[in-house]
Amino acid sequence: MLCQKCHKKTASVFISSIINGQESRMYLCNDCAKNYPLFNFNSQDPFSIKDVMEKFDISEDDSIETKKENLLAMDKDCEESDIICPNCYSTYNEYRETGKVGCSKCYEVFEKQLKPILRNIYGYEEYIGKSPKKDNSHIYPSKEMITLKEDLNRAVEQEEYEKAAYIRDKIKELEECNE
Repeated sequence: MLCQKCHKKTASVFISSIINGQESRMYLCNDCAKNYPLFNFNSQDPFSIKDVMEKFDISEDDSIETKKENLLAMDKDCEESDIICPNCYSTYNEYRETGKVGCSKCYEVFEKQLKPILRNIYGYEEYIGKSPKKDNSHIYPSKEMITLKEDLNRAVEQEEYEKAAYIRDKIKELEECNE
């Protein structure tokens, strides 16, 4: 759809207003929206659409991914509760309220916040999902294997090499049993 003001560029902003019960709709390109009288506030206004659009560096040439990346880059300064998954748009606050993530990408986006929670619940920091009903243990690492590998890393970090060797041997035994 073309901009209803300049009739040249693609409309990317939709404005709907209701005045005295009468609804009017307008589709504008970014440039016309920046100069639209309703949004052309002075720069002291705390919520100037013009300033917001400039801050987000919105361009018609930008892909959705570029716009998401710009939003995420700006979001680094936000508080944890404001973190948003770019895939499903779930927020960390929603996760805290429901206890459920929106998609698999949420585990990456909320990684810093979820690691301590997962460690408390499952005993390890990575969520590997539910085990399938059919025996696919050769495909997925067992919870015991993950725990042993974490113990091995800790033992090496603490320079407890005898303990590390013992854990390494247990890991090899488990791997041989699964083959």
